[in-house]
Amino acid sequence: MNLQMSRRACLAVGTLSAVGLGLAACTPAGEPIYLPSTALTDLAGKLSGRVLLPGDAGFTKAWFPSNGQFADAVPLAIARVANEADVAECVHWCRDNGVAFAVRGGGHSYAGLSTTTGLVIDLSQLNSTSVNRLQWRMTTGGAATNADIFRATKYGQEFLPGGTCLGVGIGGLVLGGGIGYHSRWAGITSDHLVRARMVTASGDIVEASATENADLFWALRGGTGGTFGICTEFEFDLVETPKRDVVYYRVDIAGADAATEMFSAVDALEQDSPPEFVASCYAEPTPLGADTDPRAAVKGWVRGQFLGTMSDFTDLAGPLLRMTGETNRILESRPWWDVAEGFTSAEAENHSWGDVSRYTDQALPGTAIEKLVDLIVDCPQRSEAIHGELWMLGWVGGSVIDRAARTDTAYVHRGMKSMVRPSPIWSNLATAEQVRELEDWTDEVISAVEPHTPRESYQNFPNRRLVDWQEQYYAENLERLIEVKTQWDPEGLFTSAQTIAPRE
Repeated sequence: MNLQMSRRACLAVGTLSAVGLGLAACTPAGEPIYLPSTALTDLAGKLSGRVLLPGDAGFTKAWFPSNGQFADAVPLAIARVANEADVAECVHWCRDNGVAFAVRGGGHSYAGLSTTTGLVIDLSQLNSTSVNRLQWRMTTGGAATNADIFRATKYGQEFLPGGTCLGVGIGGLVLGGGIGYHSRWAGITSDHLVRARMVTASGDIVEASATENADLFWALRGGTGGTFGICTEFEFDLVETPKRDVVYYRVDIAGADAATEMFSAVDALEQDSPPEFVASCYAEPTPLGADTDPRAAVKGWVRGQFLGTMSDFTDLAGPLLRMTGETNRILESRPWWDVAEGFTSAEAENHSWGDVSRYTDQALPGTAIEKLVDLIVDCPQRSEAIHGELWMLGWVGGSVIDRAARTDTAYVHRGMKSMVRPSPIWSNLATAEQVRELEDWTDEVISAVEPHTPRESYQNFPNRRLVDWQEQYYAENLERLIEVKTQWDPEGLFTSAQTIAPRE
């Protein structure tokens, strides 16, 4: 959840706090309020965990968002909870004092929805993992990360299909769907959720499953975090890991013509290839020298895996192996766990970004792909630290994901083939003009595919600039999600810049 006061309001409450009139905070409605100086002491006395204040060791690290563009929302305090009871106490305290709050697991919300100028409820200590290998089940704390989960299953006979960035929290991942390099053949993360525990707006603790609070369970599988309550525990069924070696491939390319060929080949393969074939590709502009041809100054790669033989892969993916402009190639059989580890990534140096995603349900016309590559060539910023990237993710479609119908869970994006994702990236020191140019470029990329795609975007890649975000994230499931929100949080205690509101 997120709330940012206006600059004028922040200055006003900061001045009053400085002269000893209490603690400056804000309400969920964005109004400045003043708490007694003992308010946070009272909260700390009720917690098994601890309350961090500005100036305390670890305070900045505990709230600073992964996406640096939201680093202006400095919280009043951080409650580093030790258990589920602490979470409930924080909810009671925020409601009783009228203080806005945000829930932070991994802190990777693309839209900064885990930041606030109120209280950050830090779940990072709730990161336990337990694997029941007899039942093929895993139980995790609400803030276990991809790294925690990967370590718990590594080299085992079972695993949980998850994301790629090791620092991402399971709560954010599963509650919004959960896609990655294995979702095409093993399913999205939320489809493997069998049970969740949640602290409600009233501070109660409930469980949700197919047989208990079934409507809430439906909503938690794709309705995104921070909407219905605070999930403190999840239970998943696990997937059998491939026992035979799999094909790993990566082809690096250079030049606009090669990028066009790459995107076209991947897009065509994603239309009807078996779920055992997985591909992801991207391209970006590179810095220009005095005599550099802008169309030559483009680099990219395609990589993925194939759960089958090398012979079958080369028969299927021949177009990827015959691309012009190839600069490097890796093509080999490897143990599946080695490939899986290679698809994970550590935390990057802190920077800012503004991705927008758009699902595709059919092949893009050649003219649209050519336009996308032209936009890469014409990107207004192309330095190493400030530039645009274009991704095509083949993680989102196929027969395994489509076993569920669009309304079976809150994750509505079934029947899709791929995802186009322009990703503008800038250093935290970029100018406002540089950011504006990249955001305009992103809009142009989406406009190029708009006529050929459904108006659907991935809720785990949120962007505050989307005007109709509810429709893009949830489509025909929106009305049911509003009903669930109204049932479990009728007063809208859980709120952010992109939280479903209860029905009035």
